[in-house]
Amino acid sequence: MATNATLNKDMARFPLGTAAPVDDERTELTFTRHYDAAPEVLWAMLTQPDKTEMWWAKIRGQAKTGSSFDLKWLNMKDEGDGIESDWWNGRVIEAAAPNVLEISNAMHGRIRIELSPAGNGTQLVFSNVIAVPAEVVLMSLAGWHVHLDHLQEALDGKSVDWQHWWEDFYPCWERARALYAAG
Repeated sequence: MATNATLNKDMARFPLGTAAPVDDERTELTFTRHYDAAPEVLWAMLTQPDKTEMWWAKIRGQAKTGSSFDLKWLNMKDEGDGIESDWWNGRVIEAAAPNVLEISNAMHGRIRIELSPAGNGTQLVFSNVIAVPAEVVLMSLAGWHVHLDHLQEALDGKSVDWQHWWEDFYPCWERARALYAAG
């Protein structure tokens, strides 16, 4: 049986991301993280369905420029009907393994992830350009913060138990949101 008991719930272990206006309608969220893994390992975590489900979402499509790249979120609240959400259609804008993955997504706008060797691991720069109201910017910052934290767990071989995400990690998301609201 999967469990979230061994997964980190300290949302302050990584630095906060930032939000900067792009124009009157769009905001760019940016996170910089260091992971003790090679870029090729992180690339697999971003592009292989069995790996993405450990920390992020189900994916369908290929990490090839011009290909479809759809996401299905797994951290949905189970109201007794399961935790299935709709597929959010997307397209790969740029894929240059193992350094750049940029996608557009019907729900989350443009997502760009840059990987570069740094010391004994990889620096990941994650950016997301979204067109949402200000209160949703804080929600999105907190959401990506938690997912990128889950990525560290996945690199350690641990997978999120999505069936229990809401009870185990929604409080973490709330703490992360409060950190962004205070910042």
